[in-house]
Amino acid sequence: MFEYFLKRVLNSIPTVLAVVIVVFSLIHIAPGDPVDILVGENATPVVKKQIEREYGLDKPIHVQAFLFFKNLIVNGGGESIYFKKPCFKVVFSRFKNTFKLAMFSFVIAVFFSFVFAFILLWRKGGVFYRMIVFLSTIGMSLPSFWLGILLILFFSVKLKLLPVSGTEGFRHIILPSLTLAIPMGCYLLHIIRGEIESQMSKRFVLSLRTRGIKESLIFFRHVLKNSLVPVIMVLALQLGFLLTGAIITETIFSFNGIGLLLVTAINVRDYSLVQSLAIFIAVIYIYSNILGDVLIAVIDRRVSFEKKDI
Repeated sequence: MFEYFLKRVLNSIPTVLAVVIVVFSLIHIAPGDPVDILVGENATPVVKKQIEREYGLDKPIHVQAFLFFKNLIVNGGGESIYFKKPCFKVVFSRFKNTFKLAMFSFVIAVFFSFVFAFILLWRKGGVFYRMIVFLSTIGMSLPSFWLGILLILFFSVKLKLLPVSGTEGFRHIILPSLTLAIPMGCYLLHIIRGEIESQMSKRFVLSLRTRGIKESLIFFRHVLKNSLVPVIMVLALQLGFLLTGAIITETIFSFNGIGLLLVTAINVRDYSLVQSLAIFIAVIYIYSNILGDVLIAVIDRRVSFEKKDI
């Protein structure tokens, strides 16, 4: 397993470097000058030149790229132009809020998707079954910006139960969590339901029934275990998405996570911070996939790390 982890980490390095290079190139191509945003367009040329020299913006692009990689290793991503702090320090300070939001949304989505999947399994074919499947299909299709606005209008404006924005307390995290959890939970419900029904129709289930094995034992030891393999991969990808900050959701609710931080960094052309966030997001996605692979190997012993072609 250690060799497997080592290979995956080494293979992830070119991916992270490619992400950094692409983001570095795109942000320098994008219109707008970070110096004008910092000091204003009416600032004197002397002040602008001083800011450019301070942050190395007067140097050629390849020199700026070299300085960024140097700062990445030595100075925690370099100093943020907008926040005047080390980039990684800014990222980690916001990531705490994103982590809370992601975990709360993840638990809600997973819990209710499994509960309703089990209910649908025992109530298959009825009116309740068709209603839940229909509603979950609509739920997974709802765009987050529209769903978030609806929740604000209902719970904040009309009922006045929950705050519209902020990150001060538990009540501030409820609406953005629901905005993320509802589409994700509906999508997971379809995946879980489909996988369980597919496994229940396999021949090995009929064979186990003919041997007189209890239905509950067949379900939990064989059917559910086999169904979890594709579900875990979906969960790992969804967790990576949540941990990297749901940009639209955090923007709608002014939730101070890394999603909103990325929008701010792009708007002010904070080159170092945008690239630091790109690295952070790439690493989160990579290790979310690795986590999913490890969990699958634990559940399904047919997966072999030694024979896996990485």
